Amino acid sequence: MHTLFDIDDKIKLAFYEKDANAFENFIVKLYKIKYPNLIGVKPQGSKGDGANDGYLAGKLLLQVYAPEKVEAKKAIEKLEHDFKRAKEEKWNFNEWHFVVNDKFKDIHRDVHHKIDELREKNPTIEIRVIDNQTLKDMIYDLQPKNSLKIYVLLEMDKDISLFNDFEKFEIIVDFLSKEQAIKNISNHDFMNFSKNNFLPNGIEKLDINIKDAYFSQTFGTYIEKSAGIIEDFKKKVEFDEFEYMGKYIQEVYQKYEKKIIPEQALLNTHKEIYSKIESDQNLETSLWVTMAYFFDICDIGAIE
Repeated sequence: MHTLFDIDDKIKLAFYEKDANAFENFIVKLYKIKYPNLIGVKPQGSKGDGANDGYLAGKLLLQVYAPEKVEAKKAIEKLEHDFKRAKEEKWNFNEWHFVVNDKFKDIHRDVHHKIDELREKNPTIEIRVIDNQTLKDMIYDLQPKNSLKIYVLLEMDKDISLFNDFEKFEIIVDFLSKEQAIKNISNHDFMNFSKNNFLPNGIEKLDINIKDAYFSQTFGTYIEKSAGIIEDFKKKVEFDEFEYMGKYIQEVYQKYEKKIIPEQALLNTHKEIYSKIESDQNLETSLWVTMAYFFDICDIGAIE
């Protein structure tokens, strides 16, 4: 048996893997958990984003910096330029965070000295440099009351458009095909177990059932990508009863759905199945893709 959600390792892996735009998107999503009204700022042509990666009007402005390697001179140039431009753009803020992906290597003292200089010159603005350790502490503080959002951020916030680790899908198929529930499923059972005359697709079911916009957006991406990924996988294996696995996933899901909200039921379904197989990051992703596929094509999540 393995640890389901080792948050410390997940945090470190997220920071080590992400640079540039991927890290910026991650930070904006993290800050939105703490500040629900915070918005990301979309670049506008030659004007860019106005030195603003995340914005809570009247309070907070984020600037995210995630180079492959943090060098003191370049970091200082970046923070001076972006802070000055943020003021020139007339953004309304009294707190400015310079978020740096330092890969837990600590930020050079010269950067901290420059932050001190900016504070002295701008006493009405709270200026902070935010390193990976600070972000890690933020996640730990948020996790108890936002466990679902933190889980989605660390486990599911991945670009799966090019995901093709088919060996992990084979592990899932091998496990599920051995479950007694699969052996008892007939073609008639699978094709007709929907209780509705009209069965909405996965995205429509998300809109109907899932209230948490954060989970809906992320799981929706998995649904949109899952069909192509699974169809590519099915071309490479000989397993005629692949679709029957959806019945087993459905039964696990419905066990939880009776007691808790759908998004938590999906999370518990993933945890229950994943706890019975080996621990591996790509395996976790493969299982989410598989669940999204069956959520789309069968009545997992459909209204009674």
